[in-house]
Amino acid sequence: MRIRYWGAALLAAVAVASSGAIAPASAAPAPSVIARYLNSVDVTPLIPAPLFGAISGIDSVGGGNYSLISTDVGRMGPARYYTARVPVDQGGQISGAPFFNGGGTVLGPGNIPVLPGGAQFEGIRKLGADYVVVSGGANQFVRVIGALGTFQRDLPLPRAYQAGRTTGLNGQRGLTGVAVGPRGQVSVLTAGGLKQDPGRSARLLTFGKRGTTEFVYRTDADKVAANVIAVNSTDYLVVERGKGRITRIYWTSTRGATNVAGKAKLSGAETPMIKKSVFSSAPVPRLAIGNVSGMAWGPWLPDTPWAKTRSRSLMLVTNDGFNGPTRLHALEFVTPKR
Repeated sequence: MRIRYWGAALLAAVAVASSGAIAPASAAPAPSVIARYLNSVDVTPLIPAPLFGAISGIDSVGGGNYSLISTDVGRMGPARYYTARVPVDQGGQISGAPFFNGGGTVLGPGNIPVLPGGAQFEGIRKLGADYVVVSGGANQFVRVIGALGTFQRDLPLPRAYQAGRTTGLNGQRGLTGVAVGPRGQVSVLTAGGLKQDPGRSARLLTFGKRGTTEFVYRTDADKVAANVIAVNSTDYLVVERGKGRITRIYWTSTRGATNVAGKAKLSGAETPMIKKSVFSSAPVPRLAIGNVSGMAWGPWLPDTPWAKTRSRSLMLVTNDGFNGPTRLHALEFVTPKR
């Protein structure tokens, strides 16, 4: 089942708002759309220095392989990413230890290594033959790099994002995740509002061939956005996290939301992206969810022709900050067939 059909089948699901999101008046009742927890593994690779850890992003690169990027730049090694094969069985569970088989160093303009503290990488996605990475923290940017980490270009951020005393990207509530859509369009999400915006009004910025679009994603009151992944050209999954390490995943869509591209300051009255909760770690017994920082699509699970739903695996990765194990969690994402 092609992904655009999968997204269309869930249009009704995202029409039910939660946590302050606004639904269109014509919204239909939501079908059963859920993500089920399957299992977890600790990632303890036997690789030489630099030290593995502080993983903030993950993405599928094909053939059962995944790229993982570290937020660390200079503390335990240079700006770096890894590739690993993650075995997944037919039920969607991780069936063995990840096997690391590659990686590289993220380089800056002129292919000069990023200086210590010069980036805080928050996500990585495959972009054709290249990668796109996003940095938050004190130095925020969206960068396209080659397969070996070589610098290609930085994508220009709108004026409203430029850091000032009372305006622009807001430190740890700044850029937090990157997504790549089916036509290669790059989207980035902020953890919360820009300095001049309401605190819960995160912005989803998409770079298209005809310019940029921006939409408001309203976070829960006790959460910030942590990562985003594309479902199709309009729909996404967003991870939110906060106090107590409770992780929630929402299905969200730009359909019906206000395009705020070029708007210097948000009023809070804009129509945000609709969102529907599809997973919470809170009710899962004995799940040590950790500091979830990234997610990636895994393989589709075997289809049952007469079933009304289809399942796909979804991988979550935790950022241990070098204070504990990096964990991979496998979920089964269940969606109605079209």
